[in-house]
Amino acid sequence: MKGGKFSKRAELMHEVIIHIILVGLIFAVFFMATSEKINARGVRQQVLEKQTALLIDSAVLGMSFEIPKKNLNGIVQSVELKEGKVFIGIEGLVSFKGCPYFSKYSISVEESQDKFIIRIK
Repeated sequence: MKGGKFSKRAELMHEVIIHIILVGLIFAVFFMATSEKINARGVRQQVLEKQTALLIDSAVLGMSFEIPKKNLNGIVQSVELKEGKVFIGIEGLVSFKGCPYFSKYSISVEESQDKFIIRIK
């Protein structure tokens, strides 16, 4: 009798341990997939900031260019120029670091309904 109880308990404990391991694996896969998406969004943001900074660096007086709000890198929510850096917010991800640009001209950003316009004055 006692041998039967121990084997049932051992079997039950074995099943519980397997379930815990499976739940842990599913959670790990979910976490890895989510973190990869977050990192990809940050990379897209940095690429757009760097592209914009390079455009500003090579721009001449009187030039203007547009950044569509529906961009290949994601939905652009904000474009700011502060302290010689470009800050672009994409899909709720706020830019903290920015990308530096160098220009001897005055630069402004205007927002319209479907795009941001950067003007070199």
